[in-house]
Amino acid sequence: MISLPQIFGFDIDGTLLRSDGSLSKRVCGSIRAVTENGSTVVLSTGRPWSQVRHIADKLGVVEFSVCLNGATIHAFDGSLLRQNSMNQEQALAALEVARKLIPGVALGADMPDGSHIWETDFTHDFPADFDVDALVIPDASQFIAGPVLTWLLDCKNMQPSLAIELLDKSLPPGLEIRPSGLETPEIAVKGVSKASGLAAVAEMQDIPASAACVFGDGLNDLAMFQWAGESIAMGNSHPQVLSLANQVAPTNDEDGVAIVLESLLERFS
Repeated sequence: MISLPQIFGFDIDGTLLRSDGSLSKRVCGSIRAVTENGSTVVLSTGRPWSQVRHIADKLGVVEFSVCLNGATIHAFDGSLLRQNSMNQEQALAALEVARKLIPGVALGADMPDGSHIWETDFTHDFPADFDVDALVIPDASQFIAGPVLTWLLDCKNMQPSLAIELLDKSLPPGLEIRPSGLETPEIAVKGVSKASGLAAVAEMQDIPASAACVFGDGLNDLAMFQWAGESIAMGNSHPQVLSLANQVAPTNDEDGVAIVLESLLERFS
């Protein structure tokens, strides 16, 4: 008999949360139910841990959180298990390349100590529940004295996809630019993604990728869709995500995660 997936990876925005930022009781209940059957629950998100904690606390059963698209991995209590950061030299070189190729770009940095640095003109489309106390300065390079987890690029009048294309082959060795899940592309250590973070968690738990099931909706979910044995796209997903998924769930506003999980639990009960 085929068993329930051993590990579930959930994107947060556009997947677990409704469009108004709420987390429904039905979704909470379905996620708690899969843990009663022995499955491990992992949040896999572009958010930093500080903006994940309240969601993990509400669910009450999250064992791991893969944050900043794989740059950090946290245990259930928020303690840092792994971290992937660019060094100071790489970070400053990446900043200069971005400024050279994308006129008017403004940058924001996620730092290893949990702090954030935003240039004065940096604007973003963070979810409404974000409560980030960033250091806002004219030139981020003046405050980079060590490693950086990610750079977010506010490209102003340039489409994010074009910015990614322009920077793709021009960054310092060991770095890459990719969709962040927002309208701001991000620069991070090459190969670091939601997929690499989930793979690390699965290895800790001695769980093969074939026994993993992931839910997502955005371009930053593509790598984990390719990694996991089963991938579920929300009905509100980006077309590329829909095309790669094994299954399409109802939208996040229709509690699509709960509907799929309830069906799985019924099938394997």
